Amino acid sequence: MSRKDYSLLREILDSAHNGILLVDETGEVVVFNRAAGRVTEHDPREVLGRNYGEFEPEVWEDMRQVLVTGEPQVGRRTTSRSGTMIFGNRTPVYLDGEIVGVISVFQDATEYERVLSELHAYRQLSEQLDVIIDSSYDGLWISDAEGKVVRVNPASERFAGVNAKEVIGCNVSELVEAGYFDRSVTLEVLKQQAAVSLIQQSKDGRQVLVTGNPVLDENGEISLVVINARDLTAMKRLQEELEQSRALTDQYRSELTHIHRQDELSSRLVMRSKVMRRIFDMAMKVARVDSCVLLQGESGAGKSVLAKLIHRASSRSEGPLVRVDCGGIPSSLIEAELFGYVGGAFTGALSEGKTGYFELADGGTLFLDEVGELPLLMQAKLLRFLEDNEVVPVGATAPRKIDVRVLAASNRDLEKMVRAGAFRKDLYFRLNVVPIHLPPLRERVEDIPHLIAHFLDIFNQKCGKQMKLSSAAVDRLRRYAFPGNVRELANLIEQLVVLSPGDTITPDDLPAEIRQTPFELSPEGEGEAWDLAAAVARTEREVIARALAEYGSQRSAAEALGVNHSTLSRKAKRYGLFGAKTQHVAK
Repeated sequence: MSRKDYSLLREILDSAHNGILLVDETGEVVVFNRAAGRVTEHDPREVLGRNYGEFEPEVWEDMRQVLVTGEPQVGRRTTSRSGTMIFGNRTPVYLDGEIVGVISVFQDATEYERVLSELHAYRQLSEQLDVIIDSSYDGLWISDAEGKVVRVNPASERFAGVNAKEVIGCNVSELVEAGYFDRSVTLEVLKQQAAVSLIQQSKDGRQVLVTGNPVLDENGEISLVVINARDLTAMKRLQEELEQSRALTDQYRSELTHIHRQDELSSRLVMRSKVMRRIFDMAMKVARVDSCVLLQGESGAGKSVLAKLIHRASSRSEGPLVRVDCGGIPSSLIEAELFGYVGGAFTGALSEGKTGYFELADGGTLFLDEVGELPLLMQAKLLRFLEDNEVVPVGATAPRKIDVRVLAASNRDLEKMVRAGAFRKDLYFRLNVVPIHLPPLRERVEDIPHLIAHFLDIFNQKCGKQMKLSSAAVDRLRRYAFPGNVRELANLIEQLVVLSPGDTITPDDLPAEIRQTPFELSPEGEGEAWDLAAAVARTEREVIARALAEYGSQRSAAEALGVNHSTLSRKAKRYGLFGAKTQHVAK
């Protein structure tokens, strides 16, 4: 190649963007364009015509290998004088089959890597966009300016009951004609040149809320229409499931609250007998509704206590519990006390009037204790309230609506009173929706020791004492009939704590009527009265306990009972009487 040819080639290659270096077989630089000077930071005027080894020895050594071997070098990296990375390819130049030089095409690796980075970022963004579109729970349709479908995500396939391959490339008007959906929001967007929302019905009957948004190009013309679709059928189903879940959660929460409240109330009620446990369970069930409850039983059997438990376990527990002693109000005042009165209603009435018990209990529970003492006239007014939940204060004309749950109690036989005409039959049946009969204490003897421990703890704290009951004293109390029931027992324990001289209450400290109670069998529970083995065991235990209390030591008691000491000791231990002289009842 002549030098004239090389000169023409240099002029052509000077306009190239990439750096171009051409050396002959001796290493003399024939071509070194402007881009090569910029990248390598060598002045082309200084480099041309000189051996390139003077400027870049390492590069020239690599290029010599190309001259010798004829093998091109691809993707070789070098560094400029300022540290810039250069990326290039070196290829042998042939003339008539012989290598006459080497050409190297290179560029600033920083620029190359920037392009690669931008390409990678674009590819990554494209992949992320694909993942977002395909992962969307909402359906996405993309159509071009002619209404031709270009993209459909999986959610849209599910909503519309179509396959993307079937609809991509089709015009949306064709899909409407084919019955894929009843109308097209894309056509509406193209027609109105604005965003449109409407409800479509797919071919499988689903209702779908679709919103179409136009995408404008740089000239303000629609280039794409993007459709967002949401399955209303699925949303309705999810809403129903959510409501069911919330209802179930509320039910569970209510059940847990009721169980916790029931456990708390159970700890407040001292009971061990089966009959009282059944009554407690019944009270907790009826507490959950607003039905009338009629509590019947002897005076002092615990009707007021049970009424409080029912109120506390009910949904009205945050409201008031108002107790009315029907037998303690004069008949002339009972209507005014129950229903209230307006100012000046009668002589002696307060000028501002008075709120009655029914209104005081609004939102809560009204407990009518000894309801059998109500006069017949008031029974009629009570029945009227139970029927319409309205009260008319004395002196007023307009009724007032009251939200009150009524509990009633009586120690009298109301059914017998109905037959005698002393109690209204219709009121009796209205109150007696849920009847609960509390047995007297003498019919639940197994509760007595636990009640004793309960009251003993209360009055010890009240009086600042540490009194105890001997087992013999407890046995005496178990055999007593307690005509005053639990109230009498509580009063008795308080009396014993206050008056007994020592720290231990013995049978000698008990009132005479209790000390003189004749010995008799006292069955522990239902079904045990006629169980001979159980009756014998109870009798044996009571006899041993009395003997130990009477004689003070096991040896003396054994002699009195006619058994040897070891036999008595074994039996006392079996019945929990070991060391009976120091055994006491405590909570």
